Amino acid sequence: MKPVSSSKNQKGVAVVTVLLLTVLCLSIVTSLFWEQQVQVRSIENQRLQLQQYWILRGALNWAKLILIEDAKFSATDDLTEPWNTPLMETRLDEYAKDSKIQTNSVDAILSGYIVDAQSKFNIIRLATNGKINSNNVEIFARLLRDLDLPSHLSLVFGTALANQQKWSVHEDKLISGTIGFSNLNDLLALPGFNNKILRLLEEHIIILPRITKTNINTASLSVIAAELDIAYTDARNLVAMRENAIFLDTSDFVSRTLQLGLKVQSRNITVKSDFFIILGNVKINKSLIQKKCLIERTPESAYLIWLKDV
Repeated sequence: MKPVSSSKNQKGVAVVTVLLLTVLCLSIVTSLFWEQQVQVRSIENQRLQLQQYWILRGALNWAKLILIEDAKFSATDDLTEPWNTPLMETRLDEYAKDSKIQTNSVDAILSGYIVDAQSKFNIIRLATNGKINSNNVEIFARLLRDLDLPSHLSLVFGTALANQQKWSVHEDKLISGTIGFSNLNDLLALPGFNNKILRLLEEHIIILPRITKTNINTASLSVIAAELDIAYTDARNLVAMRENAIFLDTSDFVSRTLQLGLKVQSRNITVKSDFFIILGNVKINKSLIQKKCLIERTPESAYLIWLKDV
């Protein structure tokens, strides 16, 4: 009787061992399949991002070409020019050839637009060579007041910018307007600035790599009123005037503002821009990439200053 019982026990142990081995094998196989699925999905995402990157790069080169060609045939920049025509949502067919795209439906859409960066007030003007520019500080303060924001923030930034410049010395010479602040998010480090204020300001101000003038042919009502120290009604009259005929140069601007009974300073005014912001969106199925970049245009080419996610 004992040998029979021992044989049954051995068979039971064998069955349990087989079951355990089966479960272990299934777990290993499942884990391998899961890891393979994760790797495949990761590769697909990387490929998708790469495709979107190349599409955006092509769109950026296209935008640069538009700006370069515009400079060849125009001595001014205004809102009627081709660069100001936005690229509406455009479906991209057969933008890439592979087996997956040929068998599955892919919804690829490109859109974007160009903004004149010099239509905004360049707050880098608030300090030069470590010294505050009181005239430009007052311009920024007027803009803040018009937007119902604390006007003292103008002096806060001007002081911080001047202090940064004082500490930035190269060959015993102060570097003017190039050190300390590169984008508007840097203002969050200053007392009084927050995300809500920056969202209100980003449509009207900008930080450019060097001191620039404001393009009167593209500037907004708020920027015009603050820059020229005039009432909103007068700023609207100037906008209506430029819509009938753009300002050809600063002399034309001064003479035509005199017709409105305005006597304004033109030292910070220009009719041609060197800096432009390009915003591009690429959507492939449910994946969306949004990029913003700053371009500096020269007579010969256009150069990327910075590129960031929106």
